[in-house]
Amino acid sequence: MIELIKNTQAYRLLQRECAGGTNSHAYLLLFDDGRNLRYTLKEFAKVLFGCEDADDWSEDVNAKKRISKLIDEDSFSDCLIYPAEGKKLAVEDAEKIREESLLSPIEGDKKIFIIGDFAEANVQTQNKLLKLLEEPPKGIVFLLGATTVFPVLPTVLSRTKKMEILPFDIGEVTNALGRIYQDKYDAATLEICAAASGGVLGEAQNILEGGYYKTLIENAFTLCLADSSRLPAAVRAVGETKHKNELLSLLRLIFRDALLVKTDKAPCKKAVLLRSEKSRIEQVAKAYTLSALLHAQEEIAKAELQVQFNAVFPQCIQLCIANIRRGPVKMDG
Repeated sequence: MIELIKNTQAYRLLQRECAGGTNSHAYLLLFDDGRNLRYTLKEFAKVLFGCEDADDWSEDVNAKKRISKLIDEDSFSDCLIYPAEGKKLAVEDAEKIREESLLSPIEGDKKIFIIGDFAEANVQTQNKLLKLLEEPPKGIVFLLGATTVFPVLPTVLSRTKKMEILPFDIGEVTNALGRIYQDKYDAATLEICAAASGGVLGEAQNILEGGYYKTLIENAFTLCLADSSRLPAAVRAVGETKHKNELLSLLRLIFRDALLVKTDKAPCKKAVLLRSEKSRIEQVAKAYTLSALLHAQEEIAKAELQVQFNAVFPQCIQLCIANIRRGPVKMDG
């Protein structure tokens, strides 16, 4: 995971600001990975404490390693993490943070409050921290995390500096899974889970460990290869799946690979990502016109937006596939 984080623009930005002494007193890290958000915030906190490179050759390398280890263990006195694991930030937590912020750092001149996932905090809790975020005591730095920005109050956004980690590409997620799980899973399985994750490592881990990646890939190809007469039955078979976003991510990738195969050019075929599903990708390429495959990404984007706003998924997915098969609608004039 750390390899992915250290290559993000957000991480490098924070390093530059800390090196130049221009870091803010309050940051909001937007990272759509609930499973790994807390871990990521700790890595960013290490940058603020200057102990992210604990293997350097500086004289205080042992001190850096010690702080880094204590942050990992949630036990560094000047790095306080809220809320408790598995809990949502509550008004009581906000009050504790306010009280703790009045106490001077113990080991240095800086005390950091890690708060994640801030998007889950209710309005009352967020409001409780507004004044503190705007004018914190000397030496206090806030590092807020959020998986989505929409529930965060505009007044909170205006008092924090926003950093964002965008979804990773499939190759990066696949490689990260390989490092995490070693030889426990074959390469094709890791690739499918990475593809279904939408670039979110934590989601890929959930898919992999949950064992439902085989069902996802079967559902995705069933929908893609169903003709107009069989599409309603295929949609009913999928139903109100719990893994809507993952299924849409796989559909996006299948149609993308099918488009590359449809062009029938060697360089394009080499760029196919779902290589373990080559035969079925070729079936999809044959089943759709070139214009339909070009149009597919637009329709899937519409479906993703509809799902975000709680559309009825079976209707949404049936309309999406039907529109792809029909191809782009020509406008008069």
